Amino acid sequence: MPEESSPPFFPKLFKLPLQAILIVPFVVQTVGTVGIVGYLSFRNGQKAVNDVATQLRNETSSRIAQNLTQLVASPFQAFESYEAALSQNRIDVNNGRDIEKFLWRQLPAFRNLSLTALITTNQEFFGAERQDDGAIVIRTSSVENNRALTTYRTNSSGSRLEVINAGKPNFDPRKRPYYQIPVQQREATWGKVFPHITGKTMYIAPGKPIYNWAGELQGVWMASLNLSMIGDFLRTLNIGKTGQSFILERSGKLIATSTGEKPFRYYADKVVQLPEERVERLNAIDSENSTTQKTSQFLLEKFQDFDQIQGFQQLEFCINGTRHLVQVTRFQDGRGIDWLVVVTVPESDFMAQINANTQSTILLSLLALAISLGIGILTSRWITQPILQLNQASSAMAAGSLSQGVTESSVYELQQLTQSFNRMAQQLQESFNTLEQANEQLEHRVEERTAELKVAKHEVETALRELQLAQTKLIQSEKMSSLGLLVAGVAHEINNPVNFIYGNLGYADEYAQELLKLVQAYQTYYPDPPAAIAQQSEAMDLDFMVNDLSKLIESMKEGARRIRQIVLALRTFSRLDEAEVKSINIHDGIDSTLVILGNRLKPKPNHPQIEILRNYGSLPLVECYPGPLNQVFMNILSNAIDATEIAIEQGKQMTPAISIHTALIDESRAQIRIRDNGNGIPEAIKQQIFDPFFTTKPIGSGTGMGLAISYQIISDRHQGALSCSSQSGEGTEFVIEIPLTQKLRH
Repeated sequence: MPEESSPPFFPKLFKLPLQAILIVPFVVQTVGTVGIVGYLSFRNGQKAVNDVATQLRNETSSRIAQNLTQLVASPFQAFESYEAALSQNRIDVNNGRDIEKFLWRQLPAFRNLSLTALITTNQEFFGAERQDDGAIVIRTSSVENNRALTTYRTNSSGSRLEVINAGKPNFDPRKRPYYQIPVQQREATWGKVFPHITGKTMYIAPGKPIYNWAGELQGVWMASLNLSMIGDFLRTLNIGKTGQSFILERSGKLIATSTGEKPFRYYADKVVQLPEERVERLNAIDSENSTTQKTSQFLLEKFQDFDQIQGFQQLEFCINGTRHLVQVTRFQDGRGIDWLVVVTVPESDFMAQINANTQSTILLSLLALAISLGIGILTSRWITQPILQLNQASSAMAAGSLSQGVTESSVYELQQLTQSFNRMAQQLQESFNTLEQANEQLEHRVEERTAELKVAKHEVETALRELQLAQTKLIQSEKMSSLGLLVAGVAHEINNPVNFIYGNLGYADEYAQELLKLVQAYQTYYPDPPAAIAQQSEAMDLDFMVNDLSKLIESMKEGARRIRQIVLALRTFSRLDEAEVKSINIHDGIDSTLVILGNRLKPKPNHPQIEILRNYGSLPLVECYPGPLNQVFMNILSNAIDATEIAIEQGKQMTPAISIHTALIDESRAQIRIRDNGNGIPEAIKQQIFDPFFTTKPIGSGTGMGLAISYQIISDRHQGALSCSSQSGEGTEFVIEIPLTQKLRH
């Protein structure tokens, strides 16, 4: 007789009962499934916590960066206003009273500034300062008061009244960083953080040197920010339940925190010569707030030096066994500020619900395990009892006892087992033959299906290309429609009030001159006016108003003329009323685009002005779609500006320039060439620049559709050609060729 065989995965020495084989895998599967589900639930909860915490830190850092950007731009906006007044001869830097009154009038327009001043080369200081109650006073140190920094209350016109506070003589503002650093660098830049003269708060101020036509230094503009404004903003942020944020310099000294802690220590009993000497800057690692202190210590231990922290960092560490998630973002304004914005969120703010869910999962798992064990035991008994009876009867028949009876089971399959065994071999052979036939049919169907899939793949690829083309057209159409509506609407709304203002400025100037003549006549024939009139004349500073009025009106005229030019350029660029083919002057479209991009062409810190070299040929009017064609000019010129800026940032020594050349190729075609002197386009990506959604810019800086849309506008809508030539290190040139007339297509 053949030997009894056992399953290959069980050694012959192990003889396991059927009931155990049924119960154990069932229980193991149940426990394993519940355990895996519980573990994945916990891990997904932790991942969700990390995602929420990351999003919270990103949003908080973004809001802080936006606020800081607006705040630190305020002093430089004030400098532009002061320089405009200086260039229009509305103020005289050699007249201290004139300067302090001008700054007193200007300070309300810049709500973020606490103090603005002019420091002269001969140690004088003329400024205006906003007090805690909102009142604006004059703060002056000049020769006439022995250079003692003195504060005056003012009347409604900005003239000095009584003295509020007088400092010690011989105050020298030229020793302050807001004077020395800008003079050394010969440009507008930030100084260092310094205490207020009262020693009760901290300021940071940039300076901007003033030079005359001969290049000689005349003085330095200064505008101060109160660091408490940054701390006030940080306290308004909702960073989870107990999250915090703080800002520090590369030296490790605090700028502001969201906890209300001041970034300095004030020693009231310290014997000093000046009040501000009682102030000591606070290092972040010396903070009294535990989270601020331990977070800064962790960063210092990880990077050895705060100067080593570059770009964007997301980190984690533990405080007293609690995991904290930290994000460090670098904030720079390009004018000397280089701060680190730190956001810290404890993981415990988000883990309470996750831990509760984990406990519930464990309890449910134990309950499911108990139920599974009970069901498994009952099921195994119901299945194994008839099999055991059948096994005993089979053993007896193998031993020669054929007269055996087996109690019929309620399980139908077991009841049919004996009857089915004899027919099993025959059914198995029939099944094998059927399987071979089915296999042949399956191979034939696979071949047919493969051929169908190849055809379908070709159709899908064709549809995809058509979809990309349609998408490009739709994006271009919607973009031009939205841009045209916006620009035309803005131009229309600005043009009406500007025309009204510009049209009435002449009459205002004429009426003002007539009134001044009347005042001069009164002064001639009544040299000794009554006391009330004389007092009013002195209070309103009549002589200053007479001298300043004409200059003021002329500057208003110049501003109105400038706005009218910009509005005209916007309307020319949008061409909303010219959606169909029109005959236009190509040069007008190029010039209007350059006017709109004018701000990007101006000089910036560490970046000279971009020169525009126009070489316009004699072109007739060209039939085209004006709006879309202007969009092509905008896309190519914007890319040219980007290329020159990147080349300068990467250290290329050059004068950034963009040349524009127009000419007739023949009697039927015009050519426009736009060339920059940037770094050029690498050969590896030159063939991809006109592909939709292809871009080399960082994420969020470009869609990759500009050149694709431009190519479609020129080649499809104008039956022209757009090409690019570039060599590494020698710049890039885009060449546009369009026919002078367009064939109408329906």
